[in-house]
Amino acid sequence: MRTEPERLVAAVTDTALGWAGVALSERGLRYATLFHRREDACMGELRAAGARPGQHPLKEQALALLRAYAAGQPAPIEEFPVDLPECTPLQRKIWLALRDIPRGETRSYGWLARYVGEAHAPRAIGAAVGANPVPLWLPCHRVVASDGSLHGFGGGLAMKSALLELEGAMPRRLLS
Repeated sequence: MRTEPERLVAAVTDTALGWAGVALSERGLRYATLFHRREDACMGELRAAGARPGQHPLKEQALALLRAYAAGQPAPIEEFPVDLPECTPLQRKIWLALRDIPRGETRSYGWLARYVGEAHAPRAIGAAVGANPVPLWLPCHRVVASDGSLHGFGGGLAMKSALLELEGAMPRRLLS
């Protein structure tokens, strides 16, 4: 018996930081992009995740949150429903823990490892943070090196720095 693949709806919007987008399942946000210079690059990333343009009841809310976030306005994106793709239990625990890092603050990879009860697995923590399917919504950019320096980010360190600056997070405010 064949089951139909789940339909993911892709939606993109132009923001103050560039084009950003989301892929929505029936239960919430499945994938998200960082900021792109071109709309087609943003949509291409969502298509690669299996999403296609369409209608979704949460689409306009998600896009409005992206625009507000990029403009530096209050945008409670961490409260938006997330429907993580298939992942390991450790990945799930790490990704969801990212929501516990407040806007305007950073945490170290070591802090995150201890927070999720995996202090012995720093490489696994780093790998999971790097594989986050919904950046911004699960704020992996708020995780920095133990000395407060910026380390590893899919959108590049300049974007990580810009996001932290937008949120008012300074490395000196690191809680390790």
